[in-house]
Amino acid sequence: MVPQKLEVIDTTKSTVTLAWEKPPHDGGSRLTGYVIEASKAGTERWLKVVTVKPTIYEHTIISLNEGEQYLFRVRAQNQKGVSEPREIVTAVTVQDQKDKPSQPGEIEITSIFKDSITLEWERPESDGGKEILGYWVEYRQSGESTWKKCNKERIKDRQFTVGGLLEATEYEFRVFAENQTGLNSCWEVQSSILKNSVVISWKPPEDDGGAMITNYIIEKREAKEGTEWQLVSSSISGTTCRIVNLTENAGYYFRVSAQNTYGISEALEVSSVVVMKPPFGQPGQPVASAVTKDSCVVSWKPPASDGGAKIRTYYLEKREKKQNKWISVTTDEIRETVYSVKDLIEGLEYEFRVKCENLGGESEWSEVSQPVIPKSDVPIQAPHFKEELRNLNVKFQANATFVCKVTGHPKPIVKWYRQGKEIMPDGEKIKIQEFKGGYHQLVITNVTDDDATVYQVRATNQGGSVSGTASLDVEEFLHRHSIGHFDIRPDNIIYFTRRSSVVKIVEFGQARQLKPGDSFRLQFTSPEYYAPEVHHHDLVSTATDMWSKEWNTVVSVARISCGGAIRSQKGVTVAKVKVAPIDIGPIAGQINHTVTEEGGHAKYVCRIENYDQSTQVTWYFGMRQLESNEKYEIKYEEGVATMYVKDVSKSDDGTYRCKVVNDYGEDSSYAELFVKGVREISEHYRCRTIRKVKRRVDTMRLLERPPEFTLPLYNRTAYIGENVRFGVTITVHPEPRVTWFKSGQKIKPGDDDKKYTFESDKATRESLLSYEHYASSEEKITAAEEKSLEERTVHKAFKSTLPATILTKPRSITVSEGETARFSCDVDGEPAPTITWFRAGQPIVSSRRFQVTRTQYKSTFEISLVQMSDEGSYTVVVENSEGRQEAHFTLTVQRAKVPEKTITSPPRIKSPEPPLTPL
Repeated sequence: MVPQKLEVIDTTKSTVTLAWEKPPHDGGSRLTGYVIEASKAGTERWLKVVTVKPTIYEHTIISLNEGEQYLFRVRAQNQKGVSEPREIVTAVTVQDQKDKPSQPGEIEITSIFKDSITLEWERPESDGGKEILGYWVEYRQSGESTWKKCNKERIKDRQFTVGGLLEATEYEFRVFAENQTGLNSCWEVQSSILKNSVVISWKPPEDDGGAMITNYIIEKREAKEGTEWQLVSSSISGTTCRIVNLTENAGYYFRVSAQNTYGISEALEVSSVVVMKPPFGQPGQPVASAVTKDSCVVSWKPPASDGGAKIRTYYLEKREKKQNKWISVTTDEIRETVYSVKDLIEGLEYEFRVKCENLGGESEWSEVSQPVIPKSDVPIQAPHFKEELRNLNVKFQANATFVCKVTGHPKPIVKWYRQGKEIMPDGEKIKIQEFKGGYHQLVITNVTDDDATVYQVRATNQGGSVSGTASLDVEEFLHRHSIGHFDIRPDNIIYFTRRSSVVKIVEFGQARQLKPGDSFRLQFTSPEYYAPEVHHHDLVSTATDMWSKEWNTVVSVARISCGGAIRSQKGVTVAKVKVAPIDIGPIAGQINHTVTEEGGHAKYVCRIENYDQSTQVTWYFGMRQLESNEKYEIKYEEGVATMYVKDVSKSDDGTYRCKVVNDYGEDSSYAELFVKGVREISEHYRCRTIRKVKRRVDTMRLLERPPEFTLPLYNRTAYIGENVRFGVTITVHPEPRVTWFKSGQKIKPGDDDKKYTFESDKATRESLLSYEHYASSEEKITAAEEKSLEERTVHKAFKSTLPATILTKPRSITVSEGETARFSCDVDGEPAPTITWFRAGQPIVSSRRFQVTRTQYKSTFEISLVQMSDEGSYTVVVENSEGRQEAHFTLTVQRAKVPEKTITSPPRIKSPEPPLTPL
């Protein structure tokens, strides 16, 4: 159980920072900490420095003598004792490192899958005067404070794929550059209240008073009258400090002062008292279920509060009921609130208990579970989704319902998560329900923008676990009222706080009420933020706003168009557009019943959704169509249908119907008129009966299932003027109807035969769309199936292969000598094709100047420090079992111009600055 890979990652003139990795095993007992020891070089005397928690793998040793050399070692500790040490063999000199590389550039996420993510980053601005040897990537879950290494060995590429991640979980990443001196520095700020301790953080002063800040002074004071400030530490070199040994439930004030060679600044004090509350409660009582002869599944609820620091792990123990000795069920970390316990003995009675741990320490043990006896021998079947979660898009303050169907034996334990954190139902806002047949349901009532995020469901039994993910989108206020903003660009987006994801949209000068069929003009000065349908005089809808929102941080030059219906005058662009029709049938809203007396009048109002200019409204009394006359006053305007029944008589008692029709469908709504003396409304509801209708069973319908995409859409990228081909494969019989959409609007055959070509292979249910790419931007086209009772399908054999295809060809470029040349290629194919780069018929492999990187469907070829000999033709070849394709491109190299040397005057020496000014 010896710690692994002990190394020095940073030194200053008074500190040394060590890092290590956990032992490969714990020696049969859970680790309780790591012991750090130090010795001056040339002596045999080792001194204990500190013991840190078992979840910490990095520590800074302070108050060392500048210029002295030290040796360091780390031991692992458990309940049985301490391990052999892992030692730094070479003496470490305590000194400032001025020749480390600077921080690598901004990290960019290039691809995301359900369990992995690919990162790219820019080179550091400074290499510290020495060659960059490589990079280290670290990650942590959001809310945690300990970073974990992603790569076991140093990587030379500025791209890395991190695998083994959890779905619907937020992660943070950072990258270190390393040269012969060491790693660049990287300070991380923490802020949380822990058990009997608190972590405070601050920002460096904007003005250092003319000299570098050497250290910070931390003081504390208990929130009682007459108490004085006490020194915590005067040797803090970073901008964060953990203050320990505080009294539980007591209140404290803290303050920080900066110090340099000229003196100490005024103190910066926390704005309010900090109360040391207990970190968190204990987990809920464990429940054992899915019992077999040698296993069971144990689940529990997380504590009501995590105390401000995310729960890192759970510890689950078992014991025989007649024994007092508790035994840990596993040495692995348990991160979820469910665990499959194996290796139980049939016939014995077991109990379980659980506790959790965060940075503040461990909680109390939970209540002991009810005893369980392994005795039944049942076949184990891993959980499986018969019906998976689907993404939802609901209106503001409506209800969102996620539904899935799970099978498995023993019966799986199902848990729901929001952004990686388990959801606890409250019976009002959040409801979790289970129904017969393995159906599970998550209901979120009165949804708001805060509910719009990613949700996950996970089912677990002894056979394993399976998870599904879906997103919830909440329709915005503007779009709920059929208003298009049409001017969403960075200037008009305001974040509520610097770290907030909640935005406020301003500047409504271009906003329009969307009435299908209307035409209007838009004036704008930033055409790059406007969607292609605006530039090309196409149909617009609320989906047009989504183009700007999706790309508000990455703007492509190709998106700027200058043809069609665009006019430009002195920087102002004018586009004439037409509002798209609503491709959903009208919806007649509920009509309230009316009670009146003879001689009175009745009013009925029906509010219609998805109406357009073709919408027509007809009122009926029973089967008789009503016309506007002295008896009936009928009006319809802007989606509101109104009818008055005047001079009510007994013969007017009955059922009235409002029928709504337009080009996309029809709908009806009904209401009753109760005339006193004829019918009573109470009798109407009390006497209603529901008749059971015997239906004829169609044996073929019993086999029907909704259509499924067995080969989904893939993104495509093309140059202007190229053709684009999209294809999907769908289950067959009975034949489903396939509809293609562009920017949320249906593409109908015959709309533009020169631009769109539709193909269909009924044998394999392949649906293909060829798209002549006139637009000067990347346009998304998605496919969706229409499901109905009349169109359900049976799963048949399908084609799941696709020839290797180059989607984006590498472009020929010209660079100057000494610069970097970069080529990229997007591909498609099933199975995933191989991608090979060639020059003069020889394959290119990664070397010091040539770097070839690839993901499943993209490859990048980069030449650093380009030389004149690199000029010439190159080829990229993609190939799979279904086909082969290649593309050619050239690299042209220009000789670098040698700048003329200029003579500059020597630098001036600045006189000492006055003392440090207050923070």
